[in-house]
Amino acid sequence: MSDVLLEIKDISKKFDLHHKHSMGIKESIASLFQPKQVSGDSFYALRHISLTVTRGEALGIIGKNGAGKSTLLRILSGILQPDEGEINFYGKAVSILDIGAGFHHELTGRENIYFSAALYGFTEREVRLQFENIVAFSGIGKFIDEPVKNYSSGMYLRLAFAIIAFLDADIYLLDEVISVGDADFQSRCKTKTEELIARGKTLIIASHNMNELSLLCHRIVLLENGSIAESGGSDVIKKYIARTLPQFQNLSAADVYQIKNIAGSVPGREHIVILNAGLSDFSPINSGISNRQPIVVFIELELYREQKIELALRFFDQTNNLLFVATTFNSAQQSIYLTGKYHIAFEIPAHLLNSGLYSVDLLLVENLKSLFEKGNSATPKHITLHRVEKFLSINIADEDMLEYGFSTPGVIKPHVESRILFSHTINSSE
Repeated sequence: MSDVLLEIKDISKKFDLHHKHSMGIKESIASLFQPKQVSGDSFYALRHISLTVTRGEALGIIGKNGAGKSTLLRILSGILQPDEGEINFYGKAVSILDIGAGFHHELTGRENIYFSAALYGFTEREVRLQFENIVAFSGIGKFIDEPVKNYSSGMYLRLAFAIIAFLDADIYLLDEVISVGDADFQSRCKTKTEELIARGKTLIIASHNMNELSLLCHRIVLLENGSIAESGGSDVIKKYIARTLPQFQNLSAADVYQIKNIAGSVPGREHIVILNAGLSDFSPINSGISNRQPIVVFIELELYREQKIELALRFFDQTNNLLFVATTFNSAQQSIYLTGKYHIAFEIPAHLLNSGLYSVDLLLVENLKSLFEKGNSATPKHITLHRVEKFLSINIADEDMLEYGFSTPGVIKPHVESRILFSHTINSSE
């Protein structure tokens, strides 16, 4: 039996755009008795898409809004038909695109489980075998016999995902499911998705959550203007981010870092002058900065008047999630207070960050301690004297990829020692 479960052959999808000019009252009345004349043009949402998806593969679809991701999944789910090309499925497919699509609002949750499953071609017996699991996962509880028109959007979402997650299909089509709902649902949704992949199911996932896709998917396809621009491993995500987010747009794959010129007086506080900023210690390799060596970020500034200042660096990953904050608050050395020049160095430990793109914010703060205290109204509030967003962009490279040909997923990559203790083999007679 072939391992190919889905063949997409040169499909295209065109939509017509209709434009009607605004009319006055007289024209509107007259138009009621005239044939409708609508001027329009068209655009291609998808253009000549060809893909082959194999059994057990998790395929991630990324791209900007309007790139064609949802249109592609709607065509694969049968909601839309392509204008050109051919699609061949070699297995049963289920989808969760528009939350609650396929639900009948007047039916109860129980009735909609059977109704939705029937639309996918599952028998009543197959649904009965999984019914309790579906209800338990959805968390609907006693509301399972209430009409779904009375459900909240969260209840809709949980029930819709639970139905397809527990139906034994071959291919699962998911559009932005792993990034919606509350934190608890996202966690359970991710766990269930990982379970489906572990069971050898085939998944096609469209999402803006790059971290999740890099963890879940074997292959990433980038859509741009309805066409496939890139296809490959997690490096496709890195290239996409480098072209999309402003802080990375000028950072090529071979560049190690880029920094804004932030030298000059702090606006409104001319007695504080930033002289320089950047990286002073790092180990460049072929594809960025090595994660096996420490990285030192430095700031040079000068005070022309005494003032207590603390510095903070905020480190973000490539999807703008805050990773950690480094501050001068716990420095055992002299505080920034007296007039004069200062060189402030922050050493980021080796074996901390995994391969990827990172950005750094700079904050000059007065009374930094109060920024992290909670519930103490007597403590004077901190004052942000100056903020520079994304002043530094860093391209971290994983030397394991260069040395061994693979890299473990995740944002951080600490060096963890492992120990294997072996006692003796167990004979079958024991």
